[in-house]
Amino acid sequence: MSLKKSLVITAGLLASFSCAASNISVAFDNDNIVLGYGLEMQEALKLKGDYLQTIDNGYTVDTGLYAFQDVGSTFFEIGAKAIRMDNDNGDGYALAFGGLGGLRLTQEFSLEAGFHFSPEILAFGDTENYTQWVARANYALMPTASFFVEYNHTTVEYKNMPKESLTSDILFGMEWVF
Repeated sequence: MSLKKSLVITAGLLASFSCAASNISVAFDNDNIVLGYGLEMQEALKLKGDYLQTIDNGYTVDTGLYAFQDVGSTFFEIGAKAIRMDNDNGDGYALAFGGLGGLRLTQEFSLEAGFHFSPEILAFGDTENYTQWVARANYALMPTASFFVEYNHTTVEYKNMPKESLTSDILFGMEWVF
């Protein structure tokens, strides 16, 4: 599936979430695009998901459930996400555990880092391990929109091949809060 077709399909899916979503985001560079959503289900529970499309390595789709805590200038999320991968070297599923933590340096500027890992026993199909870590600098342009720069490093190990880096790039993006 081409990047343009994937983008149109995913934008349609995200638009269907926008009536209930607390935020949607888009991040991209020359080779990747990440579309995301976040829905606050209860006071301390979030449903989040991302769609990562790469030009050279296919796509991943994930949805996760996270407990979150916002304490003063720090915030934390911990939980699990289910991932569907369809890449050039294979396809499969995984259940990854992890979360993110962040620090608000000012009211507008924050730093955050996230990590997710799926061991071989929780990976199915052609995949054996899934690892993702993200570091992000976020600047709130207004209460309902923010600009961010992130480094996204996502790798998958396959049964018949060594570890493959799906993306290891700096992405630029926007997030809108509803």
